[in-house]
Amino acid sequence: MTVAAEANPAEHYAAYLGAIRSGDRRRAFQIIDEARDAGLDLAAIYLGVFQPALREIGSLWQNNELTVAEEHLATAITQAAMARAYERAFTWRTDGSRKLIAACADVERHEVGLRMLCDLLDLEGWHTTYLGAAVPIDSLVAMVRRLRPDVVALSAALSPHLPRLRAMIAAIRDALGDTRPLIMVGGRPFLDDPSLAERLGADLTAQNATDAVRLLGERVSRAR
Repeated sequence: MTVAAEANPAEHYAAYLGAIRSGDRRRAFQIIDEARDAGLDLAAIYLGVFQPALREIGSLWQNNELTVAEEHLATAITQAAMARAYERAFTWRTDGSRKLIAACADVERHEVGLRMLCDLLDLEGWHTTYLGAAVPIDSLVAMVRRLRPDVVALSAALSPHLPRLRAMIAAIRDALGDTRPLIMVGGRPFLDDPSLAERLGADLTAQNATDAVRLLGERVSRAR
């Protein structure tokens, strides 16, 4: 996942942020098309354009500079832009030997980060199962038992949701015992305190989706 030397995500970030702040879906799509044409790969667009733009949108909402409706619209545009960029980048490359299930805590609705992780793993040949927001614990455990993934990736963006994340991790451990998958966690609380992952019972965390792809590749390969 290399980026051409002349391609710079920062050149597209400001324009993209302006587009989603104003709710201009067509302009947002156009900016991402231009970023692709300039040589940015999917990882660079996800981490250099989408991720910082959504973080800024979240900060603006917290400071009462955007309404809930405006924040939701910006997120919805970004989800659609991600799907569009992913479709352009995707090529079939999988042997099905590395499997991951991704789910948000059962009270968590911030799911874009997990979607980014799954998309980038798909490009690396992984078989991903993306369950999205607010996944009940019993449903997640049943899915893990059935699919037997190498990794379960869990996300919580808000600190009040961490107890539910801890409960999900404990449920997976109790249900699968020594055969449990590697458990990765992510979300804003872990950016501020990476050691929190271990305290909750997880195996690892990462600062962003590309770091997560690299770490998971290393850990899964080592375990085999």
